[in-house]
Amino acid sequence: MNKFIAWTLAGLALIGGIWWLQSGASKNRFNPLQKDKDYDCSDFSTQKEAQAFFESKGGPSSDPHKLDRDKDGIACETLP
Repeated sequence: MNKFIAWTLAGLALIGGIWWLQSGASKNRFNPLQKDKDYDCSDFSTQKEAQAFFESKGGPSSDPHKLDRDKDGIACETLP
């Protein structure tokens, strides 16, 4: 009986961990449905992710989140 409880708890922990990772709770990732949120470079894991978001919001011609401070067309240059 103790093995059953241990395996059940391990399975629940695994399922919970997978849900947590898939839900985005592990990182502060952008959600395109949140229109009012102001995004900063710290909201992205990589420069590539920030660049895609930057371009989807208008790129260099429109930078409402100020992800391209030096206005060279590259967002969040300090990110890996």
